[in-house]
Amino acid sequence: MQNNTGAAENQPITFPNFYLEKSDLFTMRDSHFVGHDGFVVPNDFEEFHKRFPDYVRKWVSKHAATSASQEDIEDWTQDLLIHLSRLPLMSKYREAGKEDIVATFDPLRHYGANEARFRNYINLCLANKFRTMHSKRMKDALCRPGNLSLGGEKSDDQYSVDDLCHTHSAHLRAAQEACQKHSQDRAFLQEFLNFVRREDAKALPTIQALMTTGTRGEAACWLGIAELEFDRMHTRVRHLARCFVSGEPVPKQRRPYKRRRESSACELVG
Repeated sequence: MQNNTGAAENQPITFPNFYLEKSDLFTMRDSHFVGHDGFVVPNDFEEFHKRFPDYVRKWVSKHAATSASQEDIEDWTQDLLIHLSRLPLMSKYREAGKEDIVATFDPLRHYGANEARFRNYINLCLANKFRTMHSKRMKDALCRPGNLSLGGEKSDDQYSVDDLCHTHSAHLRAAQEACQKHSQDRAFLQEFLNFVRREDAKALPTIQALMTTGTRGEAACWLGIAELEFDRMHTRVRHLARCFVSGEPVPKQRRPYKRRRESSACELVG
Protein backbone atom coordinates (compact mmCIF):
# COMPACT_ATOMS: atom_id res chain seq x y z
CA MET A 1 0.00 0.00 0.00
CA GLN A 2 1.09 3.57 -0.59
CA ASN A 3 1.73 5.99 2.23
CA ASN A 4 -1.45 7.10 4.02
CA THR A 5 -0.02 9.13 6.85
CA GLY A 6 -0.85 12.58 5.51
CA ALA A 7 -1.38 15.31 8.08
CA ALA A 8 -4.97 16.08 9.05
CA GLU A 9 -6.24 19.51 9.98
CA ASN A 10 -8.40 18.59 12.96
CA GLN A 11 -7.10 17.74 16.42
CA PRO A 12 -7.20 13.95 16.96
CA ILE A 13 -9.71 12.55 19.43
CA THR A 14 -8.56 9.47 21.35
CA PHE A 15 -10.69 6.68 22.74
CA PRO A 16 -9.17 5.79 26.13
CA ASN A 17 -12.33 4.05 27.32
CA PHE A 18 -12.12 1.54 24.49
CA TYR A 19 -8.51 0.54 25.08
CA LEU A 20 -7.93 -3.13 25.82
CA GLU A 21 -4.76 -4.97 26.75
CA LYS A 22 -4.39 -6.49 23.29
CA SER A 23 -5.67 -3.41 21.44
CA ASP A 24 -3.78 -0.61 19.75
CA LEU A 25 -4.74 2.99 20.37
CA PHE A 26 -6.38 4.81 17.50
CA THR A 27 -7.68 8.32 16.89
CA MET A 28 -10.38 10.05 14.86
CA ARG A 29 -9.48 12.68 12.29
CA ASP A 30 -11.82 14.23 9.75
CA SER A 31 -14.31 11.34 10.26
CA HIS A 32 -11.54 8.77 9.57
CA PHE A 33 -10.07 6.23 11.95
CA VAL A 34 -6.30 6.65 12.25
CA GLY A 35 -4.11 3.90 13.65
CA HIS A 36 -1.22 4.37 16.03
CA ASP A 37 1.12 3.99 13.02
CA GLY A 38 -0.55 6.93 11.24
CA PHE A 39 -2.52 4.78 8.78
CA VAL A 40 -5.80 6.42 7.69
CA VAL A 41 -8.60 3.86 7.30
CA PRO A 42 -10.80 4.41 4.19
CA ASN A 43 -14.39 5.20 5.04
CA ASP A 44 -15.92 3.20 2.18
CA PHE A 45 -15.15 1.13 -0.90
CA GLU A 46 -15.00 4.12 -3.23
CA GLU A 47 -12.24 5.71 -1.18
CA PHE A 48 -10.46 2.37 -0.77
CA HIS A 49 -10.45 1.64 -4.52
CA LYS A 50 -9.38 5.18 -5.37
CA ARG A 51 -6.38 5.01 -3.05
CA PHE A 52 -5.44 1.39 -3.74
CA PRO A 53 -6.72 0.54 -7.25
CA ASP A 54 -4.49 -2.53 -7.66
CA TYR A 55 -4.95 -4.06 -4.19
CA VAL A 56 -7.54 -6.68 -5.15
CA ARG A 57 -5.81 -7.56 -8.43
CA LYS A 58 -2.51 -8.19 -6.65
CA TRP A 59 -4.29 -10.25 -3.98
CA VAL A 60 -5.90 -12.46 -6.64
CA SER A 61 -2.61 -12.91 -8.52
CA LYS A 62 -0.97 -14.02 -5.28
CA HIS A 63 -3.67 -16.50 -4.24
CA ALA A 64 -4.75 -17.88 -7.63
CA ALA A 65 -3.31 -21.16 -8.87
CA THR A 66 -0.24 -20.94 -11.08
CA SER A 67 -2.27 -22.52 -13.90
CA ALA A 68 -4.90 -19.76 -13.79
CA SER A 69 -5.17 -17.78 -17.00
CA GLN A 70 -5.05 -14.01 -17.18
CA GLU A 71 -8.73 -14.03 -18.13
CA ASP A 72 -9.60 -15.95 -14.96
CA ILE A 73 -7.62 -13.51 -12.83
CA GLU A 74 -9.46 -10.58 -14.42
CA ASP A 75 -12.85 -12.23 -13.83
CA TRP A 76 -12.06 -13.07 -10.21
CA THR A 77 -10.78 -9.55 -9.61
CA GLN A 78 -13.99 -8.00 -10.90
CA ASP A 79 -16.15 -10.41 -8.86
CA LEU A 80 -14.23 -9.59 -5.67
CA LEU A 81 -14.44 -5.85 -6.34
CA ILE A 82 -18.20 -6.19 -6.70
CA HIS A 83 -18.27 -8.20 -3.45
CA LEU A 84 -16.43 -5.45 -1.56
CA SER A 85 -18.49 -2.65 -3.10
CA ARG A 86 -21.87 -3.68 -1.70
CA LEU A 87 -23.39 -5.40 1.30
CA PRO A 88 -26.02 -8.14 1.10
CA LEU A 89 -29.55 -6.80 1.21
CA MET A 90 -30.22 -8.54 4.53
CA SER A 91 -27.01 -7.35 6.21
CA LYS A 92 -27.60 -5.70 9.59
CA TYR A 93 -24.96 -3.08 8.75
CA ARG A 94 -27.37 -1.45 6.30
CA GLU A 95 -29.47 -0.33 9.25
CA ALA A 96 -26.43 1.65 10.43
CA GLY A 97 -26.09 3.34 7.04
CA LYS A 98 -23.29 1.11 5.72
CA GLU A 99 -23.42 0.21 2.05
CA ASP A 100 -20.24 -1.79 1.41
CA ILE A 101 -17.89 -4.16 3.20
CA VAL A 102 -15.02 -1.68 3.56
CA ALA A 103 -17.29 0.63 5.53
CA THR A 104 -17.98 -2.13 8.09
CA PHE A 105 -14.40 -2.17 9.42
CA ASP A 106 -14.62 -1.64 13.18
CA PRO A 107 -11.34 -0.85 14.99
CA LEU A 108 -12.89 -1.89 18.31
CA ARG A 109 -13.62 -5.41 17.09
CA HIS A 110 -10.26 -5.70 15.34
CA TYR A 111 -8.23 -4.26 18.23
CA GLY A 112 -6.94 -1.23 16.40
CA ALA A 113 -6.90 0.71 13.16
CA ASN A 114 -3.33 0.36 11.99
CA GLU A 115 -2.44 -0.77 8.48
CA ALA A 116 -1.81 -4.40 9.41
CA ARG A 117 -5.20 -4.82 11.11
CA PHE A 118 -7.04 -3.17 8.22
CA ARG A 119 -5.20 -5.33 5.69
CA ASN A 120 -6.06 -8.45 7.70
CA TYR A 121 -9.77 -7.55 7.67
CA ILE A 122 -9.86 -6.91 3.90
CA ASN A 123 -7.84 -10.08 3.21
CA LEU A 124 -10.23 -12.14 5.36
CA CYS A 125 -13.24 -10.81 3.44
CA LEU A 126 -11.52 -11.54 0.11
CA ALA A 127 -10.46 -15.04 1.19
CA ASN A 128 -13.97 -16.02 2.34
CA LYS A 129 -15.54 -14.89 -0.93
CA PHE A 130 -12.76 -16.34 -3.09
CA ARG A 131 -13.13 -19.72 -1.39
CA THR A 132 -16.87 -19.69 -2.18
CA MET A 133 -16.23 -18.69 -5.80
CA HIS A 134 -13.63 -21.42 -6.27
CA SER A 135 -15.94 -24.06 -4.80
CA LYS A 136 -18.73 -23.12 -7.21
CA ARG A 137 -16.28 -23.11 -10.10
CA MET A 138 -15.10 -26.64 -9.35
CA LYS A 139 -18.72 -27.84 -9.44
CA ASP A 140 -19.05 -26.55 -13.01
CA ALA A 141 -18.08 -29.37 -15.40
CA LEU A 142 -17.09 -26.88 -18.12
CA CYS A 143 -14.44 -25.36 -15.85
CA ARG A 144 -12.74 -28.60 -14.84
CA PRO A 145 -9.29 -29.31 -16.29
CA GLY A 146 -8.82 -32.32 -18.53
CA ASN A 147 -12.16 -32.08 -20.35
CA LEU A 148 -12.24 -33.85 -23.72
CA SER A 149 -12.87 -31.59 -26.69
CA LEU A 150 -15.76 -32.90 -28.80
CA GLY A 151 -14.45 -31.18 -31.93
CA GLY A 152 -10.82 -32.19 -31.61
CA GLU A 153 -9.13 -34.87 -33.69
CA LYS A 154 -8.26 -38.18 -32.06
CA SER A 155 -4.70 -39.35 -31.90
CA ASP A 156 -3.75 -43.04 -32.05
CA ASP A 157 -3.62 -43.42 -28.28
CA GLN A 158 -6.88 -41.55 -27.52
CA TYR A 159 -10.44 -42.79 -27.26
CA SER A 160 -13.11 -41.34 -29.47
CA VAL A 161 -16.07 -39.65 -27.85
CA ASP A 162 -18.25 -42.68 -28.59
CA ASP A 163 -15.69 -45.02 -27.03
CA LEU A 164 -15.48 -42.82 -23.97
CA CYS A 165 -19.26 -42.69 -23.54
CA HIS A 166 -19.53 -46.46 -23.95
CA THR A 167 -16.72 -47.14 -21.48
CA HIS A 168 -17.97 -44.73 -18.84
CA SER A 169 -21.75 -45.02 -19.33
CA ALA A 170 -22.27 -45.94 -15.67
CA HIS A 171 -20.24 -42.93 -14.62
CA LEU A 172 -22.27 -40.66 -16.91
CA ARG A 173 -25.53 -41.99 -15.49
CA ALA A 174 -24.25 -41.31 -11.98
CA ALA A 175 -23.22 -37.80 -13.01
CA GLN A 176 -26.67 -37.17 -14.50
CA GLU A 177 -28.36 -38.40 -11.33
CA ALA A 178 -26.08 -36.16 -9.26
CA CYS A 179 -27.01 -33.20 -11.47
CA GLN A 180 -30.71 -33.92 -11.03
CA LYS A 181 -30.26 -34.23 -7.27
CA HIS A 182 -28.43 -30.91 -7.24
CA SER A 183 -31.34 -29.25 -9.04
CA GLN A 184 -33.81 -30.81 -6.62
CA ASP A 185 -31.73 -29.66 -3.65
CA ARG A 186 -31.67 -26.11 -5.00
CA ALA A 187 -35.45 -26.15 -5.43
CA PHE A 188 -35.87 -27.56 -1.92
CA LEU A 189 -33.58 -24.85 -0.52
CA GLN A 190 -35.54 -22.14 -2.30
CA GLU A 191 -38.79 -23.48 -0.83
CA PHE A 192 -37.21 -23.41 2.62
CA LEU A 193 -36.03 -19.82 2.15
CA ASN A 194 -39.53 -18.81 1.09
CA PHE A 195 -40.89 -20.57 4.18
CA VAL A 196 -38.46 -18.71 6.46
CA ARG A 197 -39.29 -15.42 4.75
CA ARG A 198 -42.96 -15.97 5.56
CA GLU A 199 -42.57 -17.30 9.11
CA ASP A 200 -39.55 -15.45 10.52
CA ALA A 201 -37.66 -13.18 8.11
CA LYS A 202 -35.21 -12.23 10.87
CA ALA A 203 -33.60 -15.66 10.48
CA LEU A 204 -32.64 -15.06 6.83
CA PRO A 205 -29.31 -13.29 7.61
CA THR A 206 -28.20 -16.32 9.63
CA ILE A 207 -28.88 -18.65 6.71
CA GLN A 208 -27.18 -16.31 4.27
CA ALA A 209 -24.11 -16.04 6.52
CA LEU A 210 -23.81 -19.85 6.75
CA MET A 211 -24.21 -20.24 2.99
CA THR A 212 -21.56 -17.57 2.35
CA THR A 213 -18.92 -18.68 4.84
CA GLY A 214 -19.62 -22.32 5.70
CA THR A 215 -18.65 -22.28 9.40
CA ARG A 216 -20.29 -20.85 12.52
CA GLY A 217 -17.27 -18.83 13.59
CA GLU A 218 -16.83 -17.18 10.19
CA ALA A 219 -20.60 -16.65 9.89
CA ALA A 220 -20.71 -14.87 13.25
CA CYS A 221 -17.78 -12.68 12.17
CA TRP A 222 -19.50 -12.00 8.84
CA LEU A 223 -22.62 -10.81 10.66
CA GLY A 224 -20.56 -8.88 13.19
CA ILE A 225 -22.00 -10.58 16.28
CA ALA A 226 -20.67 -12.75 19.09
CA GLU A 227 -20.62 -16.53 18.57
CA LEU A 228 -22.96 -17.04 21.55
CA GLU A 229 -25.57 -14.80 19.93
CA PHE A 230 -25.04 -16.56 16.60
CA ASP A 231 -25.63 -19.94 18.25
CA ARG A 232 -28.98 -18.70 19.51
CA MET A 233 -29.91 -17.55 15.99
CA HIS A 234 -28.67 -20.85 14.54
CA THR A 235 -30.90 -22.76 16.95
CA ARG A 236 -33.84 -20.76 15.66
CA VAL A 237 -32.98 -21.76 12.08
CA ARG A 238 -32.90 -25.43 13.12
CA HIS A 239 -36.37 -25.08 14.66
CA LEU A 240 -37.65 -23.52 11.44
CA ALA A 241 -36.11 -26.33 9.39
CA ARG A 242 -37.78 -28.98 11.58
CA CYS A 243 -41.15 -27.28 11.22
CA PHE A 244 -40.65 -26.95 7.46
CA VAL A 245 -40.03 -30.68 7.08
CA SER A 246 -42.66 -31.89 9.55
CA GLY A 247 -45.36 -29.32 8.84
CA GLU A 248 -45.66 -28.42 12.52
CA PRO A 249 -46.58 -24.85 13.54
CA VAL A 250 -43.61 -22.55 14.01
CA PRO A 251 -43.11 -21.67 17.70
CA LYS A 252 -42.51 -18.11 18.75
CA GLN A 253 -38.94 -16.97 19.09
CA ARG A 254 -37.77 -16.99 22.69
CA ARG A 255 -36.23 -13.82 23.99
CA PRO A 256 -32.52 -13.87 24.83
CA TYR A 257 -31.90 -14.97 28.41
CA LYS A 258 -30.73 -12.18 30.70
CA ARG A 259 -29.16 -12.93 34.04
CA ARG A 260 -30.85 -11.26 36.98
CA ARG A 261 -28.83 -8.70 38.79
CA GLU A 262 -27.36 -9.84 42.08
CA SER A 263 -28.85 -6.82 43.83
CA SER A 264 -32.34 -7.85 42.77
CA ALA A 265 -31.73 -11.35 44.06
CA CYS A 266 -30.54 -9.98 47.39
CA GLU A 267 -33.65 -7.82 47.70
CA LEU A 268 -35.85 -10.85 47.18
CA VAL A 269 -33.96 -12.80 49.82
CA GLY A 270 -34.20 -9.87 52.25
